[in-house]
Amino acid sequence: MSASRPVASVGVIANPAAGKDVRRLVAHASTFDNQEKVRIVRRVLSGIAATGVEQVWYLRDAFGIVERAAAGLSLPLDLRPVPIPCDFTASDSERAARWLAEQRVGCIVTLGGDGTNRVVARGCGTVPLVPIATGTNNVFPFLVDGTIAGLAAGLCATNQLDDCIEPMPRLELWIDGALADIALIDVAVSRERFLGARAIWDPETVEQVVVARLVPGVIGLAAIPAALAERMPERTGAVVELGAGSVRVLAPLAPGLVRPVPVRAWRPLPLGASVAIATRPCTLALDGERELRLERATELVVRLSAGGPRVLDPRRALQVAARRGVFLRGTGPA
Repeated sequence: MSASRPVASVGVIANPAAGKDVRRLVAHASTFDNQEKVRIVRRVLSGIAATGVEQVWYLRDAFGIVERAAAGLSLPLDLRPVPIPCDFTASDSERAARWLAEQRVGCIVTLGGDGTNRVVARGCGTVPLVPIATGTNNVFPFLVDGTIAGLAAGLCATNQLDDCIEPMPRLELWIDGALADIALIDVAVSRERFLGARAIWDPETVEQVVVARLVPGVIGLAAIPAALAERMPERTGAVVELGAGSVRVLAPLAPGLVRPVPVRAWRPLPLGASVAIATRPCTLALDGERELRLERATELVVRLSAGGPRVLDPRRALQVAARRGVFLRGTGPA
């Protein structure tokens, strides 16, 4: 008797808190309310189902985004919640991503911003991410319709797009020789004393910014080193020190908020290289959100690593699929 074939499956992690931070007050960021996230997930599920994927695992959340999205849809999907205890905090996303990786799902669709994807990346291992932007700066995720993301996720889960998956770098935060956390976009060293409102947007409080890669056309602190890209090698990270110097960079620090930022010094950060952070006390913002406060003279090192998540760009994926004739259907006999 032949062994049963594995079931193609996709994970969905939607963050109800994404896209609602203080930058709606200090700038002009859009708000992705939870009803819109429901509509996005509804389109994601429709796209997944069209590719023949049979199973979708999802992380439960306090608003019930995926359950509301599935209500009233007649799709041939086995839709199941990830069987982990939930306390409806960011740690749920990390635990869910780790469980999905253990189950070897084909890919994980995320709805959130840079912070959401950072947490998912801590647990997803080698499972590819299809990140949909519903956050604030959205450097890491893609501004793409849920239908397109769902189609790409389904084709990925059915092993039709393996060569379209791109490995991403990450910034590793090492404290006294132990890995404390990661960032996908940037680590900012701030003089702010309190975590308070988690988002960081004011460059006057920031002394140093370390980025994992130079990405053109981004919003946030990563826009500062991106503006210096022509002065640094391609496909590298960077370290930028803010303060009075010879250069002022015009940077979009938040949606609708563009400011000239004085830069004292900058240098490339090659893959595998590290930078020691000497400022004490300091607050560390990871991917735009204040996460850690260091008071004592502990050893703090930021390392650029190749160990970031694997990512599928939905638009590029569908372009490749179209060239391969994936969407063609025969008309039958005349």
